[in-house]
Amino acid sequence: MYDIIIKNGTLIDGAGGTPVIGDIAIKDGVISALGESIESPSELTIDARDKFITPGFIDVTSHSDTTWTLFDYPGQESLITQGVTTILGGNCGASIAPLISPHAIRSIEKWTDISRINTNWQGLGEFLSYLSGRPLGINFGTFIGHGTLRRGLIGDAPRALSPEEMRTMGLLIERSMAEGAFGLSTGLSYAHEAFATIDELSFYAKIIRAKNGVYKTHLRSEGGALIGAVNEAIRIGREAECAVHISHLKAIGKKSWKYIKTLTEMLELAHTNGITVHFDVFPYARTGSLLSQLLPSWARVGGFEKIFHRIKDPIMRERIISALGDLTLHYDRIIIASANAKHIVNKSIQQLAESGGLSPEEALLEILLVNNGRVSIFNKTLSVSRMKMLLEHPLAMIASDGSGYSDAHKKNGDLVHPRSFGTFPHFLHTCARDSQKLTWEKAIEKITSLPATTFGIARRGFLRKNYFADIVVFDPQTIKDTATYKKPFQYAIGLSWVIVNGKIALENGIVNSTRAGAVLKK
Repeated sequence: MYDIIIKNGTLIDGAGGTPVIGDIAIKDGVISALGESIESPSELTIDARDKFITPGFIDVTSHSDTTWTLFDYPGQESLITQGVTTILGGNCGASIAPLISPHAIRSIEKWTDISRINTNWQGLGEFLSYLSGRPLGINFGTFIGHGTLRRGLIGDAPRALSPEEMRTMGLLIERSMAEGAFGLSTGLSYAHEAFATIDELSFYAKIIRAKNGVYKTHLRSEGGALIGAVNEAIRIGREAECAVHISHLKAIGKKSWKYIKTLTEMLELAHTNGITVHFDVFPYARTGSLLSQLLPSWARVGGFEKIFHRIKDPIMRERIISALGDLTLHYDRIIIASANAKHIVNKSIQQLAESGGLSPEEALLEILLVNNGRVSIFNKTLSVSRMKMLLEHPLAMIASDGSGYSDAHKKNGDLVHPRSFGTFPHFLHTCARDSQKLTWEKAIEKITSLPATTFGIARRGFLRKNYFADIVVFDPQTIKDTATYKKPFQYAIGLSWVIVNGKIALENGIVNSTRAGAVLKK
């Protein structure tokens, strides 16, 4: 007897093959049979008539770990209700293991109040073992955060590493790869990683390559120096002969939008020349980022403590204000999403400046000081047409660049980017159903088999016999995101069933308390 049989649905296998009507049977957490008609007894039979049956969706750029929502909301309901069954954390240079010194955990303080958390591990293997003992709603794997390692080794020192320090980093990366990491991530626009050289990064990428891992990068620039930043990533892949993945690829600011065509041509040429390179995109026109990242790079060196010192120094403060004034920032479009001072949430910097009798630049600095630097923003700086060009590109995957939440999170008074509740349904209904720019099978491939094969996520991402039963059943006519910037805590609609490792996590559109997620290792 099977545990579950899903009958009469349209099977989209994840590999890009032609959809077919059929059944799928599940036993002991894996897919046991697929066929035109499976006539056997089962504990549960699901009628998927007029619905699609697909592999579970994979979010390769998740921050559920570094925002601590993996622990606060282990059910990860906002992801389950999108059809996401697997996430990869440790992105953008920050991971929560390995922690080689007390300084290391400070790599996540820009997102999380580290005074409220406890870490019962040091090495990556210890962390994964600890996580295996906790109930998770989804599968979780991780990259090694370059910034976390670097900060653990040299603290806040703003400098290049010595050869000996690079070798130490290399040994730590090699050990973490052996303990199950999927690769190394960098966040080169952040002050603690900005001093990393191409030679340093290529050295690490060679270690990653030897373990069949991926070099995953948050680019050094997503604005005026975007082309150079993409070229740096390609060069690292070429020199190290390592697979490269660019996280949340985008062009920030109108002056940078023109670069999208050029950079996609660069990536295509690199791919043609044998460099394994991919990127991911979130399907929204507003970024969700940190207010502190608007400061000039020199003002961010050394972390929040040094930032606050500079803001309080009259001479340095004027320099920062002058540098901000040289930028073409539209303060009426920069909305506070989260802050310690809840009364400023959902207000623009322009509004806050006017109410306080300050210039927008002065208001920005005061907001950072009052909130200990932990302020996130929505910023309308992206081109919709260029974003769609990236979404449809053959080398693109779709990822949230967000975190998993419960709708209970709204009680804390902050906003989150709607991508955390709607990325995957938004992509599917806009690109496959509404515009029909992508076929359903191609759209599903971008969020299932392409990430699984690129990152080496074993026995997931396809509807195949003996593969783990991570499965989504949804109505192609009604799947849609409902989260907005003002009301983000709203689950997607149109998804009927989500199965994680053979267990029901979403039943008739309602998320349950099942925690069947597994900790994944490379």
